[in-house]
Amino acid sequence: MRNNINFIVGGVARNADNCFHHSYVVEISTLLENDNVLLLSPRRTGKTSLMYRLLDHPENNQKVIHLNVEAFETAAEFYLSLLGALHEFQPVYVKKLLSVRRTVKNILPTIKEIKVIGFKIKLRKTVGRNWQKLANELMDKIIDSGESILFIIDEFPDFLNKMLQKDKEEVSAFLHHFRQLRLNPKANKIRWLIAGSVNIRGVLGEQNLLQFINDFKIETLPVIKEEEVNKFIGNMLAARGITFDESVIKQMMKLLGEPMPYFLQLFTQELCLHCRRKEINEISTTTVNLIFNTVLLGQSAQDQLQHYHSRIKGYYPQNMQESSHYLLDILSQSDIGISKQQLFSEYLQYRQKQATYGEININTQEAENLFKKILLRLESDFYIGKKHHDKYLFKSHLIKLWWRQNWAQL
Repeated sequence: MRNNINFIVGGVARNADNCFHHSYVVEISTLLENDNVLLLSPRRTGKTSLMYRLLDHPENNQKVIHLNVEAFETAAEFYLSLLGALHEFQPVYVKKLLSVRRTVKNILPTIKEIKVIGFKIKLRKTVGRNWQKLANELMDKIIDSGESILFIIDEFPDFLNKMLQKDKEEVSAFLHHFRQLRLNPKANKIRWLIAGSVNIRGVLGEQNLLQFINDFKIETLPVIKEEEVNKFIGNMLAARGITFDESVIKQMMKLLGEPMPYFLQLFTQELCLHCRRKEINEISTTTVNLIFNTVLLGQSAQDQLQHYHSRIKGYYPQNMQESSHYLLDILSQSDIGISKQQLFSEYLQYRQKQATYGEININTQEAENLFKKILLRLESDFYIGKKHHDKYLFKSHLIKLWWRQNWAQL
């Protein structure tokens, strides 16, 4: 073990600093031998660090390319950026790939053009609606090279959501064409690992586009293992000369609920900083409670926690937004969970109250159908889960307390 163990709060944990999901990386690598994988995971759970582990330690001479597509809005931008990522991560390979003499009909840029800063902006107008031709040319060259390639695409649902807001027809065309590229029998050495912090099935389900991703092996990033959590906390505290007993780790896990690497890192780091400031070398459950209430529920984690509130407005249909917030308000008040029947009763009362103000009638069957969709969406987006005899609870105790403290309006 290194003497200097780094906290990675918010950044990508690489190599020895990556403390979680080690066994799951092996599982993902095995799946990618035969399938393309769609990885579902909420924000701050270690997804990107897992991806970089695949990037840093490729299997069987595979060439790995990583691309974050969160800010993209068009198919042309996607494929031009994919080419740019190929050049960034595999420059020698791309030089060889594009060295073959082009015909006048080719639109794939030359290696000289790719090396120019801002080439994507320069070529965006040239490619335009010809993005399918660009993609086909690129994939044909990769296939002809005979090399094994793994494309890791991060924040894919965000990209699709932006496309949907701009041009729904292009989304349908892009997904259809992208599926054809994946299913090309000649592309048996090309694999795709697609991931995102928003459940892509929710984004596409509302638009009746789910059939375009049914070839993926769907995986959910598992909660980090208890032994990994114990080892991480123990190593971090011990490396800084801080003593503690078993009750400290148990209390930390009780307060966090399902542990997310970001908040676990932040929590442990703040405990260490507290000891340094107070010039002490021992922590107790009292210290743990103090740091949780003043720091994690204070300002330090606000920006990251706010994401869980604001993304509903950004990704949920308008007719689901207020009701989703209301159901989470209700659930944030419960420590034992609420049954589906009781939640629906609360939801129906809420809708009827809204209808009274708006002087409209509520169709109970329509309300129930929408309620089921909302509940499924909240569950698939990792806000809530079933525990304790099928009662619904927040998956994260931290997020529940934060929601109760900052947003619950009952």
